[in-house]
Amino acid sequence: MLMLLIKIMENPYAKMLRLVILSPLGIIGVSFLFLGAAGIFLYGILIAYKPSLVYQWQSWMYPLIFLFLAFVFIDFSLTSEKRSTREFIRAVRNAEKKMSEGIIKKNISNSTSEFGPNSRDIEILKMVKDSGGYVPILRQQIIDSPFDIQEGIESIAKLSLLEYLRIPEGKGMKIIITSKGLDAMELPPITFASLVPWDISLMLIRANLLYSEGNYEKTILEIYNLLERALKVHLIPTIENYREKWNEKIENKVGNDAKAREMYSWKGEKTIASLNALWNFYKKNSELGKKWKSLMDAEVDEVERMKKTMDRIVDVIADTRSRYAHNKPGGKYKKDAYRIIKLAEILIGVLFENMKEKSLEN
Repeated sequence: MLMLLIKIMENPYAKMLRLVILSPLGIIGVSFLFLGAAGIFLYGILIAYKPSLVYQWQSWMYPLIFLFLAFVFIDFSLTSEKRSTREFIRAVRNAEKKMSEGIIKKNISNSTSEFGPNSRDIEILKMVKDSGGYVPILRQQIIDSPFDIQEGIESIAKLSLLEYLRIPEGKGMKIIITSKGLDAMELPPITFASLVPWDISLMLIRANLLYSEGNYEKTILEIYNLLERALKVHLIPTIENYREKWNEKIENKVGNDAKAREMYSWKGEKTIASLNALWNFYKKNSELGKKWKSLMDAEVDEVERMKKTMDRIVDVIADTRSRYAHNKPGGKYKKDAYRIIKLAEILIGVLFENMKEKSLEN
């Protein structure tokens, strides 16, 4: 019986009712409801002993007035919750709009933050699940949590941009968790605790926004630029003596041509090199390459598949960008843009996960 009562109380509709009746207006309404119900009950008992009470309108009018006032106050409480819900959704939409505009227009910086959803976002995502997605309940849970309400709004907006959530349209009051969001909640918390360059995260979100707006050519270019920047600014600089190794490779390639050596020497983000050249240099000289080599004897097939998969991802992204730089092959345009976004997400996840493992070992 106790378990059944707990389940009933945990039901989203029961939580909604609790929010309505426990608000100041709701408490007044429930008080009038109690007085009205008690008056009607008492009137029913007394009329059995004194039928003449039927003609005394005061006997039944006051309980009815109390019941009417109860309905009015509870309705006001419900209307107040609906208004708060609309304001909350509007705030999320505004935060989402500001984020999307900022990501599209913002200059890429070298500051760092957590990649994709962070641990706070996942906690908010779990609150959405616990609340059944009903915004009034979710809003109250955020208020009762250690998070500020504005932090909750920003997290929900971010999760919506990342397609972990769908925000209700019109007069809807329920937030939907997507399959991507459900998958994220199944991952261990450590997955969302590692710091990865925020500029790479911004570029990936920006690519998704460009795709959703139908800018498929810009999407493809953004993904290509994302991988170039990831390698030039964040990944290759983790290699010991990377500048000397790169310049040595260039000297071996161009020989005594001083002009070519100067042109193709390492200049950080301004280095002139193809994505494939950057990738081949990184996988050969980085900890990733050493890690693959150490695993070779024990898991040859698995490591080979991993290497081939990552090589293939880089090839597909480079080839797609090259192809669209010269022509736009009609119907495949949208599909190619979507495909390389997903491939880039996989590759970036693997590469920065490897960096996280290295930092933990140190």
